[in-house]
Amino acid sequence: MKGVEIISRITGMDRAACLPGAVIYAGAAALVLLTLLSGPSNAVPAASKDQELFNQGKILIFDKNWDGARGVFQRVIQEFPQSPLVPQAFYFMARCYQFQGREAEAIGGYETFLNKYPNEPVLPSEARNAIVELAASRMEKGDSTYRDRLVKSLSERKKEVRYFAAIRCSMLKDKQIATLSIPILQEIVRAGGERDLVDRARIALLRLDPDALTPEKAPPPKAGKSQRGTNGRMFHIEVYQQGAKEPNVELNLPMALAEMAIRALDESTKMELRKQGFDVDDFWQSLRQLPPMKILTLRDKGNIVKIWID
Repeated sequence: MKGVEIISRITGMDRAACLPGAVIYAGAAALVLLTLLSGPSNAVPAASKDQELFNQGKILIFDKNWDGARGVFQRVIQEFPQSPLVPQAFYFMARCYQFQGREAEAIGGYETFLNKYPNEPVLPSEARNAIVELAASRMEKGDSTYRDRLVKSLSERKKEVRYFAAIRCSMLKDKQIATLSIPILQEIVRAGGERDLVDRARIALLRLDPDALTPEKAPPPKAGKSQRGTNGRMFHIEVYQQGAKEPNVELNLPMALAEMAIRALDESTKMELRKQGFDVDDFWQSLRQLPPMKILTLRDKGNIVKIWID
């Protein structure tokens, strides 16, 4: 029944007199219908069920409930196989294993993720780096079955993975794998870029093969300045185990590389330097003020560390 007729019967008014009310009635009815169909204008779309479940898993990771989180991600995979969150669920399942120290299972989980979703935009590189770290850890624990994974990582197409693998492999006692990392470490130094990465590559080269690292030339002295600076001077570090007559660690570096070595000192040595009055944050400047052949002797966890410049 039309709005005019409804209003006319209810009010007893003439149909013509009821026309303005009918327009209001029709407009109100349309507004009510639109509201019912679209919901409140300020409503926030509810999260999908797969997203809600996935978020529960992330919260459990934050709470360090690795088993619970892994179970939730497994549910995402099983209950929502077409969800775009499934690749991430595979990745975070492997991550949970890694957090638990279950290295072999973590490697298997990351490899499953890579086999299924090699074209994900970000996570594949992180997964490959994780495999490198876990495989190196297994090697250090005497499990040589992961050796081939490390060798393969040194020829990885993505440079961020290849660079990470080279620096990590340079620390291994397996000299053959460590030596394979030398060309990549040299590539990192030649490419420049992030200073911390380049310095780590230089330190690794000094540890593996000092001849593989071409010393940097010291900059020429500025006009009007003394030429006593760093040109031709060498920086030396020797580390002796307690009671030993010969050093078990010995480094002889051009002064141009000495700052890099100072930044590589561990925290306990830096604390010892603070006790002896050296500002660690400005140690390079303090070190350059040492007179030639003045030996700085430090004691660190039973070791004796000697530093001098000539």
